Amino acid sequence: MKTFNKLKAVILLLAVVAVSATSCKKDKTEKPKAGAATVAVGNYGFDGGSSGKFSSTAAAIVKIGPIFNVTAIIDGGKQSININLLGVTGVKEYDLDAGNASGNVAYMFKDFQKTTEGYSTQNSSAASVIGGGKVNITKLTDTEAEGTFYVIAYNSAKQEAFAENGTFKGTITKE
Repeated sequence: MKTFNKLKAVILLLAVVAVSATSCKKDKTEKPKAGAATVAVGNYGFDGGSSGKFSSTAAAIVKIGPIFNVTAIIDGGKQSININLLGVTGVKEYDLDAGNASGNVAYMFKDFQKTTEGYSTQNSSAASVIGGGKVNITKLTDTEAEGTFYVIAYNSAKQEAFAENGTFKGTITKE
């Protein structure tokens, strides 16, 4: 009986060791790879004013399947531009006009920390002028993207924000 109990204990110990050895293996040790991108705008402004040039050397370009995003915060400031495109299939021009069939949209913020005070291409002005714009992706590979854009957006108070002669270029952040 003692031999049986010892055998049972050894088998149990071997089973625990085998399970422990196989379950501790990590499936993936790679971390998501961050890309490096820049965004520049020839002229931008909020609420009827012009702020001049917008430059971001710490921007991000993300593409997951057909979803494409460019996010930029101005160097040394809080203004930001965010462009979200759905259904991106390659080099092409994409609409940002309010109510576009693809659901594409761009947002601008005077202060990216106050997200409730954003300007959207899906809003309109007091005179019922709709927001909009275009994004022209001129290069798109698995690792890089570049293109041009312009944005006209309105906030809930019907005030305008704009970005014209915009460019983006960089490596795509991998998820």
